Amino acid sequence: MKSFASLGKSVACAGIIASMFFFALAANAADASTQPTAPTLQLTRVGALPAQAKPAGVPDDYVVTPNGYFSPDCVATVHQGDELQANGMIRRASGVTEKAQTCGKANFSLQGERVEPNGHRSLTNTPPPEQSGWVQAANYSSSTPIGRIVASWTVPSAPSAKNDQVIYFFPGLEQLPTVQSILQPVLGWNGYGDKAWTLASWNCCVDGTTFHSDPIAAKAGDKVVGDTYSTCAAGQACSTWKIDSKNTTTGQTSTLTTNPYADLTWVFGGVLEVYSVASCNQYPGGPITFSNIQVYDRNNQRVSNPPWQGSDTSGIDPQCNYGLSTTATSATISY
Repeated sequence: MKSFASLGKSVACAGIIASMFFFALAANAADASTQPTAPTLQLTRVGALPAQAKPAGVPDDYVVTPNGYFSPDCVATVHQGDELQANGMIRRASGVTEKAQTCGKANFSLQGERVEPNGHRSLTNTPPPEQSGWVQAANYSSSTPIGRIVASWTVPSAPSAKNDQVIYFFPGLEQLPTVQSILQPVLGWNGYGDKAWTLASWNCCVDGTTFHSDPIAAKAGDKVVGDTYSTCAAGQACSTWKIDSKNTTTGQTSTLTTNPYADLTWVFGGVLEVYSVASCNQYPGGPITFSNIQVYDRNNQRVSNPPWQGSDTSGIDPQCNYGLSTTATSATISY
C-alpha cells in the first residue's frame, strides 16, 4: 500500500503529464487552425458568362461542365475511394452505399440542344454567337471494345485575355453508335470560375447527371497524364473503370471510379473544348500536344496505329488557324 507521500507524488506527476498532454493538444489545434484549407471549388455558372456567350433559355444558375450546361442538382462529386455503380448508387469508401440525388432537370448541349431527363432532345435554343463547343478532336471508331487509353501533355500558359471563357483539354472514350457515357480525364482553365488550371475526372451523363472527382490544382508547365482503364482481367466486359487525372509534377491524382455503362469504342486521343471564346487571345498558349498516346483493346493488346481523324474547323468563328497533326502516338492541336 502506497504512503500518502507516495500518493501525493503520483498525483503531482499525473497532473504534470495531463498538463503536458493538454498543451500538446492545444498546440496541435493551433497548428491545425493555421493550416490553409483547400477552398470549396464551384463550377463556373452560366450567369457569370457574358450574354452573347449563352444559348437562349439556359438558366443563369446552371453550371458549365465538359459535357454542356447542367443544373447544379445534376452534377455530383464522387470522392477519392468512392465508386459510381451501374445502378446509379455511389459506394462510399466507408462501405456505405447511397443513391445519387435524382436530378429531374433538363440539361443543354454545347449546341444549345435541350436534353430532357429521359434523354429526349429538342433544338429549341440557338447556339451562342461566341465559339462554344469541341474545336478539335483526334478520334476514331474502333471495331472492338477498348480497355484503356493513356496520354500525356503539358499544362499550357494561361490565355493572355483572361475573361470569362472556359477551356478544356482531355483524351477520352465513348460508345458508338449510341453514346451513353463519356469517360474523360480533364484539364480545365476557369472551370471553377477561378481563372486557373485544375484537373478532374468526369463521366457523363447517365440519368441526366454528370459525375466528377475532386479537382486538384495545376499550373503552366506541369506535366499531366490522363489514364482511363478497365480494372478487370483481359477479355472481360468490365463494370469497374478508373479515370486518373495525374499531375505528375506535384504528385497529385484525381481519380474517379465508375461504371462505363456500355462497351467503349469511340476513342479520343486529344480534344480541345471551349466555352465563350470571342477572340484568339482568349485561347491559352499553344499548340498543345497529347503525347505517348497508348490505346489498348479489351484483350490488353495495344493498337499499333490508331487511325486518327480530325474535325472540320472551317466554320468556326473566331478563326484562329486551327489544325491537327497526328502520329501513331501523338496528336497536336493548333489554335
